[in-house]
Amino acid sequence: MKRASRRGTPRLLSYLFALLAASPAAYCHPDVCAAPLGRGPGGAPAQLLPTSATDPAPPPAGVTTIAMLPDVQYYTECRFSHLAAQANWLAAQATTRDIRVAAFMGDLTEHNSASEWRFFREQIAEAASRIPLILATGNHDYGYGGSAHERHTLLKDYFPAPPGAANAVLTATRRSGDIANAYYRIPLARVTLGVLALEWAPRNSTVRWANEILDRYAQDRVVIITHAYLYPDSTRYDQTARGDPQLWNPLSFGMARLERWYDAENDGEMLWNSLVRRHAGVFLVLCGHAAGTGAGQLASRADAGNLVQQVLANFQPLDDGGLGYLRLFEIQPDGKSMRMKTYSPSLQLYATGDNQQGELAIDPALW
Repeated sequence: MKRASRRGTPRLLSYLFALLAASPAAYCHPDVCAAPLGRGPGGAPAQLLPTSATDPAPPPAGVTTIAMLPDVQYYTECRFSHLAAQANWLAAQATTRDIRVAAFMGDLTEHNSASEWRFFREQIAEAASRIPLILATGNHDYGYGGSAHERHTLLKDYFPAPPGAANAVLTATRRSGDIANAYYRIPLARVTLGVLALEWAPRNSTVRWANEILDRYAQDRVVIITHAYLYPDSTRYDQTARGDPQLWNPLSFGMARLERWYDAENDGEMLWNSLVRRHAGVFLVLCGHAAGTGAGQLASRADAGNLVQQVLANFQPLDDGGLGYLRLFEIQPDGKSMRMKTYSPSLQLYATGDNQQGELAIDPALW
């Protein structure tokens, strides 16, 4: 056996230390429901205020809608009805609101367990047959107990192909039988809408694949969905510039400490520079993950001058882990803007706070 060179020893030791740091020590039992309850001021329900029982801006004729479903892990873990209520409401509204796609932001499960994946699949099954439901993965969808200590997920065991109607618009995957990185093309009246779903903490190899896909379909107008991208202060995750004070950066997880040796991961700022800003068709990036206020918004000009709206939503800190809230992006008939709304089918309420609704410009216009 050859003796290891001194030059290679520090790297090997660093790898072993990273492995030990990433190894699970103690995790919540998968059957324990950890969803928030009464965590508002003085033990009051944690909820979104103010709200309205009526749509604050009823959509005009000719609106096209994109739906966003952030961080549903507590619904899955605790077997709450909010998940089915969300999916089925979107399917029921698909014609009225012209909902073309609904995208999950990851953390589909809390513990990456078989029972949670089965529940998630069952809850969305009916709606998935009627509208394209696109799945992204989050940190809780990987590793032992959802610890993200390694890149192992049961996603491909329960969804080797996109569910239902989403399979018909699937165009490409990075690997056969694995939809963690996938591109979908949805024909609209005057343009093709591309939706690029990226894995939790996209690796450099994934970013290279994504660039190739967006180059191939350069005429598409594109929405990118990925779990961790914006921070609640409406800046991108940026480990290089911000470091440890920026909580939950994907590069701080055990998986990243392992993968940096052979296929390093990207946080939000890295992804902006290595992928998003390079493509003229991108107009929207959607993400979840970050708690705190659970809301963030940033508009940036890409290299070609196109305006990219970047939106964070995560209702996980609310009672029941979200109270069933989702986001709607209603593309206006002129294709020049989107109206963002926040709605809970469970409560039948719109959240009308300033960070839960608004008008987002699209430049250049979609058509």
